[in-house]
Amino acid sequence: MHLRSVQNVNSKILGMKKLLTYILILGTTAGAMAQNAIGLRGSFSGSTLTKFDLIENVTPDFKFLPAAGGAIFMEIPITSNFSVQPEVSYTQKGFAIREGFDVGGEFLGIDIPVNGKVNFRANYVEVPVLAKFHFGDKSAARSYLAIGPAVGYMADANMRIKVLDIFPLNFGLNDNFFKPFEFSGVVAAGFEVPVSEKVGIFAEGRYAHGFSRVLDTGVVDLPVRSRTLSGGLGLKYTL
Repeated sequence: MHLRSVQNVNSKILGMKKLLTYILILGTTAGAMAQNAIGLRGSFSGSTLTKFDLIENVTPDFKFLPAAGGAIFMEIPITSNFSVQPEVSYTQKGFAIREGFDVGGEFLGIDIPVNGKVNFRANYVEVPVLAKFHFGDKSAARSYLAIGPAVGYMADANMRIKVLDIFPLNFGLNDNFFKPFEFSGVVAAGFEVPVSEKVGIFAEGRYAHGFSRVLDTGVVDLPVRSRTLSGGLGLKYTL
């Protein structure tokens, strides 16, 4: 095994340990603090990556890749209308090429034929920490805005290729092509409705903007960053 591969494996193991430690801290804190709320959110998203110069004139435009995701969260009230919301979420990011490659060649270590249509998908475990601002009385339906940073750990990535819309081929991608962590910013807006004294439901829209580079070629830093739009529904329970 190459030294670079060993280093990447060690980096991934260390990163996962850090995320698990953070999750345990959140769980312990949730049990110790009254009036906090915990919840679940399911979402449907569309994501893409920014194109870079090396393929700008070779591939068609990157399209949004549809995907599903989910999250658990804890809402910690600071005042009646302001709270801090740490989360642990699973999300998929990537892009789709619908029109097919103009020329054949290698992309991320995979040979792609002429007119090959591509779905690139990376699976992330993310930890956002959001500042959440409510508008209105919590005993009634009210809206909110949330903003904050997020760090994501890429578990794996794969690519699906179709030629002539038949015979899809699935490929696992080498970890050497990607940076294990992604740093991004999240903006969300939603509307929540109390169902009972302790239970509420909500609908939410989000935009996540990647600030760190996704690809790691080992030769040159390519300015490839993620962009994700999502909408979701969730349930919140006050402890």
